[in-house]
Amino acid sequence: MATKTGTTALSTAMKGGKVTERQAQSALGQAVSKIANLTKKAETSKEAMLETGTLVLHTAETQGSLFLASMAEGYLGEDKLKMGSVDVRAPVGLLAQGYGLYQTMSGQKGAGAHVLALGNGVMGSWLATVARNAGRTLAEKKAGVAQPQAAVVTPPPLAVTMQGYPLLAGPSLLPEPGLAGPVRGSC
Repeated sequence: MATKTGTTALSTAMKGGKVTERQAQSALGQAVSKIANLTKKAETSKEAMLETGTLVLHTAETQGSLFLASMAEGYLGEDKLKMGSVDVRAPVGLLAQGYGLYQTMSGQKGAGAHVLALGNGVMGSWLATVARNAGRTLAEKKAGVAQPQAAVVTPPPLAVTMQGYPLLAGPSLLPEPGLAGPVRGSC
């Protein structure tokens, strides 16, 4: 009632039982095949773990440099991070990104990736500030457009003459044109 002859032969050989020469060769082939597959899987897992560790490190470098650059902005203020009218994070981030890419293209793959990750973090901090300021400007423009529409404009007082006496009347003293009653006849 054996399911597979090779598997049974391998199991029997592993338990120390008697097997024929042909079954022993088959069992040995299967054992070598299983060991090779396990070795291949272990190597693949090792490479995947190394790649995962490298990506975690690059993520930590990016987020760490972003955090530190943003913290410096918060602590020192936006004006202290500027040389003239240029925020120093922009050129520093661009230089680090460029150097990281150069190192990667030159074959220094590991070092280039670390510098690129740091540059991405510094540049991300600057971009976040630019985006926040742009959003604030848009909100102010939107609020500025809404206010003039809601403003009430009062017309200047009108000069009105009643029975020969000049009167100054504002809009509140005169009825609205559509709301006036019937015109009185003159006596």
